[in-house]
Amino acid sequence: MLNRFGLGSSPISQKLVFIAILSLLSLIPLGLVMDITSDRQSLYHDVVNEIGHSWGEQQQISGPAIVIPYTYEVIQESFNEQGKLTKTRHTIDSEFVILPKDLNLNITLKHDFLSRGIFQSLVYNAHITGKAKFDIVEFKQPNLVKIQPEFARIVFGISANQAIDSINQFQTNLGSPSNKTTQSLPQGNPLMSGTGLEQISGLERGFHQLISLNEKSQVLDLTFDIQLRGSQGISVLPTGQQTTITLDADWPHPSFNGLLPTDRSIDANGFNAQWKVSYLTRNYPQFFSKNSQINLQEVKAQATLFEPVTHYGKIERAVKYGLLFIILTSILLLIFELGQHQILSTIQYLLVASAMTLFYLILLSLSEHISFGYAYLLAACVPLFSVSIYIGSVTRSAKRSGIMAAMLIALYSVLYSILKLEDYALLMGTGLLVIVMLILMYITRHAPHKIDDIKQI
Repeated sequence: MLNRFGLGSSPISQKLVFIAILSLLSLIPLGLVMDITSDRQSLYHDVVNEIGHSWGEQQQISGPAIVIPYTYEVIQESFNEQGKLTKTRHTIDSEFVILPKDLNLNITLKHDFLSRGIFQSLVYNAHITGKAKFDIVEFKQPNLVKIQPEFARIVFGISANQAIDSINQFQTNLGSPSNKTTQSLPQGNPLMSGTGLEQISGLERGFHQLISLNEKSQVLDLTFDIQLRGSQGISVLPTGQQTTITLDADWPHPSFNGLLPTDRSIDANGFNAQWKVSYLTRNYPQFFSKNSQINLQEVKAQATLFEPVTHYGKIERAVKYGLLFIILTSILLLIFELGQHQILSTIQYLLVASAMTLFYLILLSLSEHISFGYAYLLAACVPLFSVSIYIGSVTRSAKRSGIMAAMLIALYSVLYSILKLEDYALLMGTGLLVIVMLILMYITRHAPHKIDDIKQI
């Protein structure tokens, strides 16, 4: 049958076919390890989501804004049975929403880890301080009946109220554009949950405080100090006519989405980022009715506390090189056969391939309990010592045992380097394949001359 494919019936051809079949069969245990890794990774993500839901999910800051109730009139025209035009007047209650003219936010994130069983989830504590300045413009609305500034409120949008630890300061000061002096509004009104702006995407959740204004143009300043919890990341909606956001965090792996920061610095101790955003980057105005179709989330500045590669991701990438490792080890065994003029049995090849495959399961098991580096070192010791000692015993050669050990050390060292260098993983993996191909071409250049030296399998 081998002759049909031009392989001949020589022992070396049969051995190469056997190695090919063994390599294909090794895909079964490697696939099982990959499935186990995927299942454990899915369980890990489920635990992370559960912890995030309990501690606080990714936070979105979208406040503050001033909300002022008003009433306007709608005239509905219709014809009665006699064909006479009649007009019916209806009054409708609505609210004006005023976004800040200037908004300055300073956010400090302190990361932490929460554990559940053997899994850990990255979370943070956020300290948010800032100031907002409002110009309360003259109200203009067709068929305006009345405005009720005495029942106004100031809202602050936060996506997860349950994660608010404390509101240390929420101070409003009222003044006049022509007079720089301001007076503090009475602080007797407590902070209350909810914004009452469910129609506006981005301000559906948060808290508010009732304030009393008058119908004259005003300038209102707000100073706030809030502490809250969250996980994964934080985002800010730049609702100010001019918005400045400063974000400091002690996590060294940020991922920026949406609006990119105008300035950033990242080192091993954390990162700092700053955004300066003009209202020209978005399509909604600074002043609108809550009945308008407004989406405040169309533009946002977002930073994610990114975990570069979890140990599950590293293991998945390592398993992808498993077939290559088994093929290389099997070919090295074949070279030992050529060099020593003896035949290794099928069971010996199978045991070596099993030891190479077992490495990945050991790595998965250990990495859930100790750091990935130590887990990798301990897992690599299993095939390193077992295979090299086994080959030394089979071939009765300490030299060949040392050669096998040296090859395994080189292979697992290169694999570890590939797993650690994320940005250059593909380049290093490709380079490894090229080097392996060149080595195989070199060591097999005289193989045809040694066919007659091999005993029939």
